[in-house]
Amino acid sequence: MAVAPMNATSVSVVRRWMPLIALVSAASGLLLLTDRASTQRSLPAVAVLQQVSSTLLDDAVRGMIDGLADRGFVEGRTCTVRRYNAEGDLAQANAIAREIVGGGFDLALTSSTPSLQALANANERGRVLHVFAAVADPFSAGVGLVRGEPLTHPRHLVGYGSLAPVDATFRILLAINPQVVRVGVAHNPAESNSRRFMELARGVCKARGLVLLEAAVENSSGVVEAIQSTISRGADVIFVPGDTTIASVIESVVATAAKADLPTFTVIPGKPDRGTLFDVGFDFHEVGLLAGHTAGDLLSGADPAAIPIGETSQSIPPRLMVNLRAPGYDHSRWRVPEAILRQAKIVIGSEGRRDQPDAVLQGPFDEPHDPTSEGSRP
Repeated sequence: MAVAPMNATSVSVVRRWMPLIALVSAASGLLLLTDRASTQRSLPAVAVLQQVSSTLLDDAVRGMIDGLADRGFVEGRTCTVRRYNAEGDLAQANAIAREIVGGGFDLALTSSTPSLQALANANERGRVLHVFAAVADPFSAGVGLVRGEPLTHPRHLVGYGSLAPVDATFRILLAINPQVVRVGVAHNPAESNSRRFMELARGVCKARGLVLLEAAVENSSGVVEAIQSTISRGADVIFVPGDTTIASVIESVVATAAKADLPTFTVIPGKPDRGTLFDVGFDFHEVGLLAGHTAGDLLSGADPAAIPIGETSQSIPPRLMVNLRAPGYDHSRWRVPEAILRQAKIVIGSEGRRDQPDAVLQGPFDEPHDPTSEGSRP
């Protein structure tokens, strides 16, 4: 059907109303954008900071996000999450921490001791709620916590320590090879978590008649050379403590030890087939879940002052992983007893991977304690 052309009067009316129509359209668009922005701002805003890219810290962050979701705070739907990674740079971590504190976030999660320290220092006034995890010993981190008094902490700061059992780890080492004498280890003394692990390792080695060959590093670029120096001094095996710097290049540590036909053991479980002979410690996804649940509780209105600083081992037992195909595992000198294998959650053997979900690592796990009270051998 043909449409009649507009007459002069109609055109005049349209021209008269055009400015008003345009104004209404613009106002409607602005209101829509404002409504969307308001909705976005109404969602709780969460920041996540980790110190470096590593399997452990990645697992912890993944657990944090999953823990938030368990409490109803789903990324992109019922909360916003912005992730930060300092990539091993302490100055960068401090800069990111300041950005988080001034960025309008409701809560921040941190994964690793350096990340805890960076954000805690930037957030002294408590502008952001802060939940930490993947921290070996938060009480030695210098962030206002008191060992033995879990409810003594800055009101805005809560979280979980996850100190792996060092003495139990060395007991397993000597059960596998009682002839071990010299243990090589690289560590970064600038990290409070590393200092705590080394303090325990020194005591355990002294008590058990082992020689700890130490090599200090300042950053990850010096780790391989440090490991080589312990090998040149006669190390029988290489130990990796809970040290963010060393853990970030653990594949290089394993490869360097393997060239000397030496196995590596750690207190930082990660990928079962990465080449370490055995690992004792915590599942860091589960560690992150604990923090994520606490973060969700805080976002729901829980009082942080009433939440004690937690210890991961109170909720999650340490686990053992064994790789019988690890480099340096010479069967003429090294042999994992069947009693140890039965305690492993995961065993990599000649027939592949065997998962043992019901396996439990036998204690005692009452560290930190004075290891000098132990006998000279297991």
